[in-house]
Amino acid sequence: MGKLKEATREQHEGLEKTVDVMNQMFNLENYKTLLSKFYRFYSSIEPELAKLDLKKYGYDLSERLKTPKLEKDLESLGLLDEVKKLPAWDNLPALDSPEKAFGSLYVIEGATLGGQVINRHLKEHLDLTPENGGLFFSGYGMKTGEMWKEFIQMTTEFAFAVNNDETIVQAAKDTFDSFKDCFLEPISVGKTAN
Repeated sequence: MGKLKEATREQHEGLEKTVDVMNQMFNLENYKTLLSKFYRFYSSIEPELAKLDLKKYGYDLSERLKTPKLEKDLESLGLLDEVKKLPAWDNLPALDSPEKAFGSLYVIEGATLGGQVINRHLKEHLDLTPENGGLFFSGYGMKTGEMWKEFIQMTTEFAFAVNNDETIVQAAKDTFDSFKDCFLEPISVGKTAN
């Protein structure tokens, strides 16, 4: 997994600069736009991942879905109906093999890791908790670290078995790029365009 992290460092840093989560959380309108963009990405990519049978490799997508948490947050903030009308994000990476799926999932699962810090920030600056609009950033709650370690283990075993690191790495890079592009595209929700 060190190879994957190093190979995707540039894309990872580019995405972090683009999304800039912490600076979006001082203002409720910015936070609503941020959640809406996360929803647009996850609600588009998760159905594509669901088309692949990853359970035989130990990955159960149904236990790790992000879209339902985003829907609860958007409902709490009064935006769900509006955000569901946004067009799906169609600039997704190709996910036509388990190798590509695991590369993509590296990005998706890794995104859950900053949740503890983000949740404290949400509470402090916007008075949001997992119960009233901050559920998505709670990740898997107290199990986030454990689930990340499980994911790393299954991905390492999978990569060793298929011996196709290049495809996994390229899929991770493509997912970082797709995620970044989704956040760069302005959307209008709650009467603001961001």
